[in-house]
Amino acid sequence: MAYFKIAEPNKDVKYIKSIDRANATLEFSPTKDGCFQQDSGFFADSELQYLKFHFTKKYPELEYVSIEGRY
Repeated sequence: MAYFKIAEPNKDVKYIKSIDRANATLEFSPTKDGCFQQDSGFFADSELQYLKFHFTKKYPELEYVSIEGRY
């Protein structure tokens, strides 16, 4: 499984906990526990591109989002 990790310089690491697509909002958590998961590989890569395309304007920290998990 893959998690979406945000590691901004000089800030604590956080993970995407939930994605509300209808209201275009994200919820974050400082740990992976209970966070949003995606199947690794193609699905995680596609979700990452979706998040960057649709949410970066509202959440500029997504510039630093990466996938954490196995492929």
